[in-house]
Amino acid sequence: MQYTQPVARREAFIVEANGERFRFYYDAEHSQILHITLRHGTTPEDAVRTFFEGSTGPWNDANDRYETVTERHGIYWSRHAHDQSVIIISCFKRGDE
Repeated sequence: MQYTQPVARREAFIVEANGERFRFYYDAEHSQILHITLRHGTTPEDAVRTFFEGSTGPWNDANDRYETVTERHGIYWSRHAHDQSVIIISCFKRGDE
């Protein structure tokens, strides 16, 4: 399933790890800072680690996303419609949800 809600076009920071491509988008209001870093104090490394080490629940139809968690972090993510890369919607420290 892909992220289907309309999203304003923004630049992405791309990371490749273990055969997956990850897209991290810059914040809409501060275009030089990644959204996850500005809003949650997390890094692409935190998100990638959570993706591979965490437990993923079923597709969340209400929010159009997957949710993956570890003891320390959680991510909300989807797949890009064109290349199936992982779009990191949010990465947060557990307890900050």
